[in-house]
Amino acid sequence: MKLVVLGLSLGSSWGNGHATTFRALLAAFAARGHDVLFLEREVPWYAGAHRDLTDPDFCRLAYYPDLASLKAWRREIAEADAVVVGSYVPDGAEVARLVQAWAKRVIAFYDIDTPVTLAKLARGECEYLTPENIPGFDVYLSFTGGPTLQRIEREFGAPAARPLYCSVDPAAYRPMDVPKRWALSYLGTYSPDRQPTLERLLIEPARRRPDLRFAVAGPQYPDDINWPANVDRIEHLPPAEHADFYNASAMTLNVTRADMIAAGWSPSVRLFEAAACGTPILSDRWDGIETLFEPAREILLADTTEQALDALEQPAGTIGRAARARVLAAHTAAHRAAELEAHLIEAKARNSGAPKTRNENMYRREQPLTLVAGGAGFIGSHLCAELLGRGKHVLCLDNLQTARPSNLRLLEDHPNFEFIEADIVNPLPSAVTSRTARIERVYNLACAASPPQYQADPEHTMLTCVVGTDNLLRLSEAAGARFLLTSTSEVYGDPEMHPQREDYRGFVNCTGPRACYDEGKRAAEAIAFDFARMRRAEVRVARIFNTYGPHMHPDDGRVVSNLICQALSGLPVTIYGDGSQTRSFCYVSDMVDGLIRLMESDISGLEPINLGNPEERTVRELLDAILTILDRPVAIEHRPLPTDDPRRRRPDIGRAQALLGWQPRTPLVEGLNLTCAWFAEEIGVQETITILAAE
Repeated sequence: MKLVVLGLSLGSSWGNGHATTFRALLAAFAARGHDVLFLEREVPWYAGAHRDLTDPDFCRLAYYPDLASLKAWRREIAEADAVVVGSYVPDGAEVARLVQAWAKRVIAFYDIDTPVTLAKLARGECEYLTPENIPGFDVYLSFTGGPTLQRIEREFGAPAARPLYCSVDPAAYRPMDVPKRWALSYLGTYSPDRQPTLERLLIEPARRRPDLRFAVAGPQYPDDINWPANVDRIEHLPPAEHADFYNASAMTLNVTRADMIAAGWSPSVRLFEAAACGTPILSDRWDGIETLFEPAREILLADTTEQALDALEQPAGTIGRAARARVLAAHTAAHRAAELEAHLIEAKARNSGAPKTRNENMYRREQPLTLVAGGAGFIGSHLCAELLGRGKHVLCLDNLQTARPSNLRLLEDHPNFEFIEADIVNPLPSAVTSRTARIERVYNLACAASPPQYQADPEHTMLTCVVGTDNLLRLSEAAGARFLLTSTSEVYGDPEMHPQREDYRGFVNCTGPRACYDEGKRAAEAIAFDFARMRRAEVRVARIFNTYGPHMHPDDGRVVSNLICQALSGLPVTIYGDGSQTRSFCYVSDMVDGLIRLMESDISGLEPINLGNPEERTVRELLDAILTILDRPVAIEHRPLPTDDPRRRRPDIGRAQALLGWQPRTPLVEGLNLTCAWFAEEIGVQETITILAAE
């Protein structure tokens, strides 16, 4: 692909972090086989001795002296496969307008200081970007992830906002065997909002520890700062010397701009550079940092001088090595170049067939979509109905292998509902991928959930769990959407812990007849959490316990539907074993409420959440309750317990209660009344159902 970039600076790293970001990213992008042209505005403060890259071997670097002379590059811009305009470009708002008028293919904005940009826009400061520019970019690439991306789309009309964090070149930043000169160092240009943190976490510790040496490197610090004698000041440190600086530091400090702390999910390039050198990092605290580095294992966090002094006493070498491993796995320039390529290809796919004319109608933001995979199934159809009731636009995806179209009968004519018949094991259909930019939530309920159904085609069951989940996670990644996986209590197997907590690892037969489902869901959880750890998607995982209610399939083999349908049909009621095995039954509306609460929660961490009813009942007690409602005699037929059938099943829902404020509210007898009445109508039984008062 031919890429043109108009950025603040590639040739000079003096007083800005843009140059190191662009150098690493574009070198890796060129290494993927792409042609890059970087157009830089000629300004005096980045010229002369401040220019430390004159002839890059990974791209063409050209300068234009003023806005009028940019027209000399109009043809290159028009013929490029993609054009990227960076933040802080002089006269950037006008540059963006010209690029949007000239470019014929994909146009992106790369914001290296997104929270600062949004704060400027709020104050009416629009020197390098205006609100009117934003809808004209096919994709808004941002150093900041998290909720800020949704805000850019929602409030400013960006067709798509995607994270593209800074990165590091591991060939340039690596551990070196050099003496440690400083106990704690800091590298960064002066900023008034960062200075109080620098005072608290480095300057004051230096005053209290005159036996140690410290360093602060970076330009523009005022002359009136009272530096302790044991703090070495370095006015400018060119990128070629950064790795030496970090390697000479026993620990280095990360200090974050106030706007970025407020937004969260805003890592500095210094984090990745220091970590790649294996240098332990002491950082201030902000939302999302734990998605990059695990506190106390890969990074140290401090709020106070005392905490910084404590950190200096720690043998932090293992933390530095763990941070380096994390960076090499997820945050190198090669990783970012692949992400940039994917974002540009995605934008091209969205634009396919559309004329490259830009006006406010073309970029008027359409309503966001919620995708429900498995939406025609038992729980999925109730979820779709509830989401529609809450004003959401729902895209329902189902292969109808075990679901029934009749579950969607009341939703078909809803103006905000659309059904697509497709199997998530296969590549997602264009009816979904063409609307990637609109998708903000993805619920994955797609999988046969009862033993007879998932054992009928075990290979497909496993592929649905693993390949299907991977397909939906990749969609979520491309869309910047939040993803929720409905896992299962079956991951606990035949549990030896009772009740089952989320930290229990289970007792599962990985080669038994239920393994296609049990192990498939465990694998689905693993890949979902891997996406979360790599910050490729924002993930939630629900472990669902026995759920019942209308829309269950009469032949799905689950205990509630079995007992009700057999009793209604006058057949002998099947009890496996002696009926003493226990289950915890949650009515479907309570389950749907839990799933939505989980999806919309701001929980952090990489833990699943149990959703189910902690009220444990034996199968025999369940039968007695059903027969009381139906008020009819039945014969009971005992059969052996199925292989690997769990003896006890009861969730510990402490996390759901604490984090979601959720617990089931429908008494068993009330839920069974509604379920029996629905099945009676479904299978054509005309006799009156006895409705009992809820206990």
